[in-house]
Amino acid sequence: MPLTPSPNPVFSASVPALTTSSVAHPDTWNPIHQALLDNDAAINKAVGDNKAAADLAIDSLDERLGGVESSSAVSVQKAVDLDWLYRNNVVRFEMFVPGYTLIDLEPITVVQGVNGDDSIDLASTSQLRPGGFYVLSDTAAVDANGDPAPASALVQVQTVLSAARIRLAANLSRDWGPSATLRRSSIKVLGASRAAAMPGDIYLTRSVNIGTDTAGGAVVIRRSLNSGMARLYYRDGYQPTWKETGWSLRRTDGDIPTGYADYEYILPMRGDGWLRLDISGEAMSIAHLVALGTPTGLGGFINPDLRPATPLISTPAAAAAGVMERPTLALVGYSSPSGNTQAAVQFQLSTTAAFVSILHDSGVLDSGLSYALPAAVLVAGTTYYWRARVQDVAGLWSDYSAVSSFATAASFVYVAAPSITGPAANAVDVPEQPTLTSSPFVVSGGADTHAASQWRIRTAAGTYAAPAWDSGTDAVNKLTVVVPAGKLLPGQLSHYLQVRHQGTAKGWSEWSTESKITTKAQFANVIGIALLATGGGAGTWARVDENGVTKVTDASFFSSHATYGAIQDQVVDSQNMVRIPAFYVKRGTIASGANFGKKAVWISDQSATGFTLHPAFKNAGADLGQFWVGKYQGTTDGAKLGSKPGLMPLASIDFPNMQARAAARNTAGVSGFALWSIYQLSAIQTLAMIEMGGADSQALIGQGNVSTSAVQAVDSTTVAQATWRGIVGLWGNVWQMVDGLQTDASNRFKVWGRNGNKSYLTTTRTGPGSGYVVTMAEDAGVDYDLRDIFAPATIDGSASNGSYGDYVYSAANAVAYHGGGYGDGSNAGLFFLNVSSAASDAFTIVGGRLAKV
Repeated sequence: MPLTPSPNPVFSASVPALTTSSVAHPDTWNPIHQALLDNDAAINKAVGDNKAAADLAIDSLDERLGGVESSSAVSVQKAVDLDWLYRNNVVRFEMFVPGYTLIDLEPITVVQGVNGDDSIDLASTSQLRPGGFYVLSDTAAVDANGDPAPASALVQVQTVLSAARIRLAANLSRDWGPSATLRRSSIKVLGASRAAAMPGDIYLTRSVNIGTDTAGGAVVIRRSLNSGMARLYYRDGYQPTWKETGWSLRRTDGDIPTGYADYEYILPMRGDGWLRLDISGEAMSIAHLVALGTPTGLGGFINPDLRPATPLISTPAAAAAGVMERPTLALVGYSSPSGNTQAAVQFQLSTTAAFVSILHDSGVLDSGLSYALPAAVLVAGTTYYWRARVQDVAGLWSDYSAVSSFATAASFVYVAAPSITGPAANAVDVPEQPTLTSSPFVVSGGADTHAASQWRIRTAAGTYAAPAWDSGTDAVNKLTVVVPAGKLLPGQLSHYLQVRHQGTAKGWSEWSTESKITTKAQFANVIGIALLATGGGAGTWARVDENGVTKVTDASFFSSHATYGAIQDQVVDSQNMVRIPAFYVKRGTIASGANFGKKAVWISDQSATGFTLHPAFKNAGADLGQFWVGKYQGTTDGAKLGSKPGLMPLASIDFPNMQARAAARNTAGVSGFALWSIYQLSAIQTLAMIEMGGADSQALIGQGNVSTSAVQAVDSTTVAQATWRGIVGLWGNVWQMVDGLQTDASNRFKVWGRNGNKSYLTTTRTGPGSGYVVTMAEDAGVDYDLRDIFAPATIDGSASNGSYGDYVYSAANAVAYHGGGYGDGSNAGLFFLNVSSAASDAFTIVGGRLAKV
């Protein structure tokens, strides 16, 4: 009788072991066999139960997904977005259903628009914004014969005139009536994931961001496979007008439905931007549009019209002779009919013109137009043939260039091609004037001395025949050079760098392999100064670049700087003034490098990350492009404060009278004149200290009239020793009253608010009394920051312990004087501050200085 599984089999993890002493009897064997049968039965039952549970789970999942798909496109979008998110990708969908669309505007009914007019009346303008693009669509329009002729037109809103009228950027080309609407798309939506597009239809997206500010992405459109054209345009912060980009790849395989194709467009759009489709040729059905952060890499049929142009050989020239061991193979340029940027280049070398065999292959290299052959590839006295091809970011390769030949020299003794060592290859956020560095001068097979170098730069779309910059033969900057201002282009654009060395006897090396850099979105001319150590009489200071690295400069650097170079003498209301252009300022602690932890102040001619407009350029909340300061210490001009040479400074009047004399200029259409303020003084101090490279103005610029026995004319030779950028007598001769800084009854500093409202705010900083400045105040509160001005925080009684080279006074209920007088000696200077006299005081050695906004 056979054994069968038990009615309720239980899995056993073990069975009795047989030994040499076990009895050979059924009672010994059958229990073991029974346990094994029960184990099989238990396993089969478990498998069946699990399959049933899995089937139920799958059925439940299908039901749930079906419910989501049919009832909640938003849920589908969220699921897919999360799926992509966790794959570190960026994706945006157009599925033509709510929550799954890039259209952000409900159609607005047109009331009336007249042919030739630039305005149009609408049911509402509340959703519209100036500068935005929209589509005028009239599906009920007919032609001259009365036949249906749906019309669409792309328009841009220039101004919203009222709740029901807008002005357009261009005149209308036809009449529009109540059957028309203003919308984002004229494409007809037939249902989820299906839209019918007719020739003339236009589709616009809301603002989308699918990439970074340095790289674009791709757009895939699934549409009917026919002769119709879906022309894709984009615009962004770097490309403000609509620019077309053609499709690069077409796919019809995989799960793409019959009669459809996926068209992939490489999209140079960077950061936030907008997409536009124009339909032409033949009607088509569009299933979806997907915008991706990167190209798919899925391949497909290559659009032959969009392959990069076949490159041309540059150097070595065709049939060149006497070529050394390591020539740099170079192409003339890169060009793509689609506008796609270059992604790669490849060079091949052979000993036969037909390339029967490949002697050397560079492999696929990063974008660029040159390649330095490595050593030990070429031999002397031999003819070689070479060719190259380029690839775009869509993955499309050009044809190989025409084959070119060269012959090597009989022996190899040459100046080796250098390499660019700085900035690093593929560096990003490169400033306008980077320092280029090269590898050392090397001679292969002999000896020579380094006579000169030549540096050159091209843009990604440019060539070395018309470079962005060429240094020419430079016998001074042989291993490092600073790129002059105005040569690199901002906008996070790619540039390519090369250098070559010249030997005294052996002549020029080959050009280096190109090195790619990407510039900043905006060029800000940043320069700063750091306090490396307090004390010592005037502190230890160093000019620094935007990264806090010590920077060596000369007079030409500042003269070519956009801020310093724009400081200039001007005559305003018949007064001699100096224009100070607006600039931005940043204060903080250096984050890394040799100057780590040191406090610094930086200025920039442009707005940049971390920088704010200096408060000297705020007036009643509005930003100013400049202010003017008197070229001379204030002079008498009738009942007004003036700024004229050849006169004695106006003195012996109190503070309110000096303010009134300055304001008296504001008559007969003239406005903006006032006594100069603490913020205007601070702007000048900041700029001057950075240019001086330190704080001791007497030592770094000149003594001025600080050690004589009398006040002198405002333009005397002695007074003029204290001149910076055309501003004469910045210190010495007479103290100069300064508005915007006082002390209260407790000797706490009061300062004007930072927004130019000229209202005093009491700070938390108490004046330190009298002594030599060691550190400046950094207290901040609502609408004030004492780092904006140079108000003392700590002082010392010994000049040798000061950090600014100047003295300060402070007392309660006082107004501010600046600079010192004719007898203040070494105490006087750019940072000499006296806040110890009442506003009602008048002295023969206290004057003022005119300013204007």
